Amino acid sequence: MQVIRWAVVGLIACGGPKPAPQAPHVDTAGFAAELDAEQSELALILHRDRADCPVLATNLRTLFARMRASFTRARELQQDPAVAKQLTTDLKRYDARAAERNAAMDADLTVDAPCIRDPAVRDVLMTMPTL
Repeated sequence: MQVIRWAVVGLIACGGPKPAPQAPHVDTAGFAAELDAEQSELALILHRDRADCPVLATNLRTLFARMRASFTRARELQQDPAVAKQLTTDLKRYDARAAERNAAMDADLTVDAPCIRDPAVRDVLMTMPTL
């Protein structure tokens, strides 16, 4: 009986059993918007800088560094099935815009594009991160 009493006193003194830690809230909608913004920036750079090869290579290299960090985070978030499902749902909101952007990028990256054969541009394009 004495042991039980001390156990109760110990639980009260320590605040009782601790609840399981909650996973931090993930703003999947905000993250989906960030990913979409990076894709929009990619399309802008490919169009705007398509004839200025050194600028195109530099701007792509800078953007790709940010995209790599974002894609690493996306892979981490995919480890939690509930978060992955919500992120997928949030990303679907951008599907129509993504299709338009992809068509525009395809038009800018043809075999006749001014910088497509530039070694620096080709090298950086080969490092483009993917999910």
